Amino acid sequence: MVTALGPGEAASLVALPRSVRSLESPLQSPLEIRLTGAPSETLDALAGLVERLEPVDAVIASTRDGVSRAQVGSLLQLQRLCERRSLAFSVDALLDGGADACAALARRPTSLAPVLESSRALRMAGVRVRWWIPVLPALAYRLEALFSLARDERLEPILVPASLTSLSGSSSEALDEDMTRFVDDFIAYRLLEEEGHLLSPARRVFYEGLRVALRSHQVPTTTATRALRLLEGDASGWTLAGTRTVPVALCETSDISDAPAARSDSLPGEVAVVIGEGLRATAEWMKTVAGGHRRDADSMRSLPRVLIIGAYGGEHIGDAAILGGVLLRIHRRYGTRQAILMSQRPEHTRHLVPMLDTPVSVTVEEYLQSTVPDLLQQVDGVVFAGGPLMDLPKQLVKHLFTVALARRAGKPFVLEGIGAGPFVRWPSAWTARRLVRMAGRISVRTSDDGRAPLVRGLRPEVGRDPAFDYLETRTADLTRLPQIDREWVDRLLKETDGRVTIGINLRPIRADYTTDTAASRRVAYTRFVETLFEERLTEAMRQFHKASSRPPCFVFFPMNAIQFGLSDLRSAYRLQRLLRGDVDFRIWEGDASIDGVVALLRRLDIAITMRFHATIYALVQQRKVIGIDYRVGRRDKVAALLTDFGKGDYCTRIDEMTTPWLLQRLTELSA
Repeated sequence: MVTALGPGEAASLVALPRSVRSLESPLQSPLEIRLTGAPSETLDALAGLVERLEPVDAVIASTRDGVSRAQVGSLLQLQRLCERRSLAFSVDALLDGGADACAALARRPTSLAPVLESSRALRMAGVRVRWWIPVLPALAYRLEALFSLARDERLEPILVPASLTSLSGSSSEALDEDMTRFVDDFIAYRLLEEEGHLLSPARRVFYEGLRVALRSHQVPTTTATRALRLLEGDASGWTLAGTRTVPVALCETSDISDAPAARSDSLPGEVAVVIGEGLRATAEWMKTVAGGHRRDADSMRSLPRVLIIGAYGGEHIGDAAILGGVLLRIHRRYGTRQAILMSQRPEHTRHLVPMLDTPVSVTVEEYLQSTVPDLLQQVDGVVFAGGPLMDLPKQLVKHLFTVALARRAGKPFVLEGIGAGPFVRWPSAWTARRLVRMAGRISVRTSDDGRAPLVRGLRPEVGRDPAFDYLETRTADLTRLPQIDREWVDRLLKETDGRVTIGINLRPIRADYTTDTAASRRVAYTRFVETLFEERLTEAMRQFHKASSRPPCFVFFPMNAIQFGLSDLRSAYRLQRLLRGDVDFRIWEGDASIDGVVALLRRLDIAITMRFHATIYALVQQRKVIGIDYRVGRRDKVAALLTDFGKGDYCTRIDEMTTPWLLQRLTELSA
């Protein structure tokens, strides 16, 4: 185990029992041997000890801050000794709170730097290297970069409880509520969903148990553990010093493939749910049509209480601003003062709602067909609260069910500030069309949306995204700005007076954002386009830096830091890896609030934006904007938005952007 918890610690060898399947029988005592003295003396001692070991499953060596060249040689010889005894061998690193992947890539001080260097040397020499990454507050928002770096280096990252830091005497501070929610999301959607195919069954069970422990604020428990007996060496020999236990899952190995499976919304269980709910929704819609309740004209009647539906549960701070804008609109238009918001993931939505400062009180409920009838009795109408009405089958069937019941009960339905599509699957397009035809009022957010097939013939009002309405209420006194965000903004912009400051928001893109490409090639082609774009972008940043009289400062800000919906922090990590510290590139590694991003943008000169709502945030703050449409093969909503603002020349598609194009725009806007 290569441990990076501080200077001055000797190395250790851990010998672990062979078989997980033998846990019900008495275990042989494994050994942890602390290495002291010169490498040659250490190796001689180890050789004798290895010869006396019973067959084991793994041998793990450790130091606190990487291994020297001499130790690498010793470990390679130790590996050969183990191979002769049929003992599996790996070198593991238990990282500390100072481990910072982006700092290591940028050649800034971090405890990870020596570990990364020695890990590379060992891996290139043929040694399997694993990083134990503890759930510490200092690492919560660095998990994306740490796991991405390990995967790129073909190392094996393992998330472990903070309690394991006690193996090396380090204290473990508890996560706060927001960090707990963030790490839980990381385990669920990065480790168990995206990388689940790489994990051993025991590792999957271990991660599921870690999620339960985090949510209950308990120390993870497992019946499958292994004991580590510590032997300390000195001039007189070796002394047994005590026993430690670790979960068996941490002693196993998982796949270190660099090709994670693509995420899918069509898992068998989910398909069955969508079909079942879709049939119920269609039945209710048919009853509504038969009863002549499809659509009423908007009568501007009072709606003091409403049920709000939309793409809630996977939303980010852009979608939260949409919600704020819709609440302001319906308060002014219908006198709304109370709202029940339906969410696929209510805990996540409850984290975002307090960021809003509006005259409407909001209660969040889980979006289930079974609870909709009772909730409809408590409200006066249903509102689709902005955002995209698009190809999300699990949500569409719930919406059709809800609106059909509401219309049959004589309660109006309003679509406020929506994005119209896109749709890939015809059943989704059919369902959405049935839905919009029951709306008494339809307003869309761009002129392109007003021409979309979804709303053809329905005379939608073409306006703007509701996020504009809310963000324009954010005066100089940002009433919902957390102290931690104030500190982030100050830190990100430290010592930038007189320099050009450029904000960047990018997002990873999914294969279903690519058009006109065969399905069998879509994943590979999408990643190729994304990689080429990142290389061109970072080269433009590098050239702009070299051409500037004073070095510019680039600041990456996330709109969606969580894994659900793909974390923007993955794009930040990729840029840092390509830049290698050649420019001043700073990353907001946190879960930023609405007012936090507003506060940052107010102090920037230019913003390069890929997410639609990052573009809106920048426009409202009157920043100079360079937009990137992320749908491969065709124009999309970022281009439509900037065209409506007369800034279409400052937007390009992800698959069409070139380094000279971006360099020219940066040069023009910074003049």
